[in-house]
Amino acid sequence: MTNRGLFNWCVLIALLTGLYTLVYFLIPPLANAGVVYATFIALPIFFISGAGPKDLPNFIVSNITGVVWGLMYVFLDYFMGVNLGLSAALGAQGGTIVLAFVCFIVTLVCCAFHMICTSKTLFNKLPAMFAGIAGVFSIWGSFYTDAGALTVPFDRVIPLALTLAFGSTLAMTMGQGVKLLNDEGKWKFLSGKK
Repeated sequence: MTNRGLFNWCVLIALLTGLYTLVYFLIPPLANAGVVYATFIALPIFFISGAGPKDLPNFIVSNITGVVWGLMYVFLDYFMGVNLGLSAALGAQGGTIVLAFVCFIVTLVCCAFHMICTSKTLFNKLPAMFAGIAGVFSIWGSFYTDAGALTVPFDRVIPLALTLAFGSTLAMTMGQGVKLLNDEGKWKFLSGKK
């Protein structure tokens, strides 16, 4: 692609990013959740994989599945650390030890399950799942009440899952934007050249 083409593609990417951000923040449940950054976790994962429109359903399903896996980390950490009392029983670093063990177990199960059992299904984009897991880790503190009880902040979890899916969709749209340019890097709809 020519430098002109790259620049014009950058203009399109910037325009789509601006429009996306405008629309996103006009939707109160999304704007209030504070998870718009998840768009820009999912977006580069889709881009770097070289994915196209046919891969989008796999990425969306995997993004959302990653949020579910992220919840498993939270629940297992709470169960082992609080309900079983392991965080206190293991001393000053008990919480860290429990979390490390939980991360080992859940990551092992997640990776083995999706690499071996679901590799030919919609649930096959492990990097997209880790985007969902990362998103849940980023809102981990909102899972606890002031009294220390575990709760699920659906007002953040659902927007997180949607935002990851939107990020993959935005990346796919940006990637397809290159088709609006001709071989010289000019906009096809302005230059008349295909």
